[in-house]
Amino acid sequence: MSLSRRGPRLALLNPIDPTHPIAERELALRMARAIAGLGWEAEILSRSDQVEAMNPDGVLCLHPQVTAKLTAHPWLACYWNPPSLLKGASETARRYGEAFELTYDAYLVSGPQLEAHLAGLMAGVGRDPPTLPFHVSSPRSSLTPTLGPESRMFYVGSNWDGRRYPTLLRRLSEAGVLALHGTAERWSHLAEAWQGPLPFDGRSVIDAAHHWGMGLCLHLPQHRAEGVPNMRVFELAAAGAVIIADRHPFITHWFGDSVLYVDVEGGEEETADRILNQVAWIRAHPAEARAMAADAQAIFNRALCLEALLEPLPGLLDRLHRPRTQTRPTRIGVLLPGQGDLSGRLDQLAAQAGGDLSVTALLPADGTDIQETGIGQRRLSGPVGLETLRAGLTGLEALAILPEGVVWHPGHLAGLAAATGDASIAAGLWPAPEEPTGFPIDPVERLALPPPDEEGMGAERRAARAWLRAGGLYCRTERLDALGGGEANGTDQDWTQLALDLPPLLAGSGPLALPAVPSLTLVRLPEIPFTPRPWPATRPAGPTEQPPRLAGISDLDPVLAGSVPWIWHAEDFTRLPQTGPIWLYGAGEGGGLVCDGLPAAARERLRGFLDSRRQGEMRGLPLCRPGDVATAEMENATIIIAAQYVSDILLTLRRRGVAPAHILNAYPYIAASQEAAAAQQAATPSI
Repeated sequence: MSLSRRGPRLALLNPIDPTHPIAERELALRMARAIAGLGWEAEILSRSDQVEAMNPDGVLCLHPQVTAKLTAHPWLACYWNPPSLLKGASETARRYGEAFELTYDAYLVSGPQLEAHLAGLMAGVGRDPPTLPFHVSSPRSSLTPTLGPESRMFYVGSNWDGRRYPTLLRRLSEAGVLALHGTAERWSHLAEAWQGPLPFDGRSVIDAAHHWGMGLCLHLPQHRAEGVPNMRVFELAAAGAVIIADRHPFITHWFGDSVLYVDVEGGEEETADRILNQVAWIRAHPAEARAMAADAQAIFNRALCLEALLEPLPGLLDRLHRPRTQTRPTRIGVLLPGQGDLSGRLDQLAAQAGGDLSVTALLPADGTDIQETGIGQRRLSGPVGLETLRAGLTGLEALAILPEGVVWHPGHLAGLAAATGDASIAAGLWPAPEEPTGFPIDPVERLALPPPDEEGMGAERRAARAWLRAGGLYCRTERLDALGGGEANGTDQDWTQLALDLPPLLAGSGPLALPAVPSLTLVRLPEIPFTPRPWPATRPAGPTEQPPRLAGISDLDPVLAGSVPWIWHAEDFTRLPQTGPIWLYGAGEGGGLVCDGLPAAARERLRGFLDSRRQGEMRGLPLCRPGDVATAEMENATIIIAAQYVSDILLTLRRRGVAPAHILNAYPYIAASQEAAAAQQAATPSI
């Protein structure tokens, strides 16, 4: 019976550590409610062994940037994070996040711009996976609008990116129009508005928005630029609350005039004024505002609730469960290095063969008795090296390697052969990260990449990384001809070491692509000696390259933040003006980092620190508001922005009459310093 008729069994995989109450946990609970309402079955899981035990019809991964596909079931990526958000992450998170994204069987995509971005990534690996429209939505709702005289503007945030919109939210708080929910650590500084935390239970957030009657929906610039909506608009619509939102293209397209809009240009002060004007209109026109809330909820229930978005999913899963067809006959030789038990790996190869695909096992010439498995078997007779390997591949079209400790998912070879066609390319699995990516993945995940971060794991981690490369290798036999003759690296070695050497050797002779088919898993660390061999070095950043992030992630206008020169590397401080006073705008961690980075001569000219609200002393120097400093002093000074809200600070300085030529943006330096410190801390063994 097709899944469209009986309803699918779905695993909702939240790979983030379940002890972390963040958005993925709330989304999983909301999705489980919607799936139950459709009469389907769902379980919220966080590890691959739980997926194996459930044996679902499909796995919906809520954060595909932190984990690859890890089981043989169809895995669907919830593709709702703007790619530009990764640009500000660590190099490790960027590199592996992009690689992990490529391993899924299908994608639930939030908006046409993300769909176009995904299509570009897939074109690079020869794939065209199925997609469905999907968003970070909420279950269908029948809550009626509750707007009344005591209503406040609901806002909630786990606030993983620090104190978001500090000036804007303070203005709304002081005006008495804001009902703010979240942790005390992040929000209790806004005492007039803070209403305490809310549990992540899939219901309480929407219930609280319903109680307050209206709500605020603001997006990060990256979400607006790439047309990706955040959770707020869906939960406010579900709550029957009057929605005040920025002019996001998704919201204007779908909700039209059922939402009240504010422009965010001009900084946080002007945005706060516009929001207060909309609140005043709501209080003056309550009946019209309630009608708008009802219209927004009707649009949501009809087309944008989770039930409506999930409805086509069984048909997509039916497509993924159909047997993969082979586009052309392919004869593949598979090298089985190592001296351990070969029976399990031969069984894997027998399961790969069938239809037009023939598989031949290439076995070391050690005299081991091999059972009959129904596939071809060849002994590699002669010295270990490329010439012997080429001879063993005579009459075959492609080479793959199946080491010990690696499992191929069903259809691995057929999928690679179909995806690569006649091209002479190598498809290698990404290496496991050498340092944490910054995401708190469930620590009990036995297949998590990288291997456990324990003291003394350095050599084993390098070995595992190389082993994954070998286990993901697929190349046309003519690609081996480009490596020249003789033995690999001119050294004595066994087939195990040659298997580890081949991926970097192939990478040195031409492109080594990511795998076109998500299909293998590391089941244990290899117990082998390992000699590191470098892959091709990446090109160093040029002197004119733009930093990954020019302002904090919540900066309302990152384009404005890039309109003044920036300080990114330590050597950039040597190009500061040689005369005149220096002020650092930022009294937090950023101000301290930039102060420490100043050359001695520049530090002697440092007059003090600036902050939009605070006064006092910092590091033995004055801490002032911009209006406290004499105009002549400001006109002659070099002002270095050492905080994350760069555009708002620029607007403040512009109103103060400071010439843009005297302003430098040091946020890129702060971000790079914080990333380096985090990497150093992660690399330091705990005692």
